[in-house]
Amino acid sequence: MMQMQAIGDDSFVVFVRDVDSQDRGAELAERELVSCPSYEGALWVRRECGSSRRKCIIRYVGDTGGGD
Repeated sequence: MMQMQAIGDDSFVVFVRDVDSQDRGAELAERELVSCPSYEGALWVRRECGSSRRKCIIRYVGDTGGGD
């Protein structure tokens, strides 16, 4: 079973976008589905929950690494 965690820590958040709701505005077209501690977990959710009527988007939430 995949472990979920609260948003705020470094995580990969999967959002679901209903194809039919895009004409109602961005804030209504997309909603948060789940936060995953790993990218692999987020990929699994996207494969399981995506369909021709729903598109799943993965976004990283956390500090980004910097250069030198």
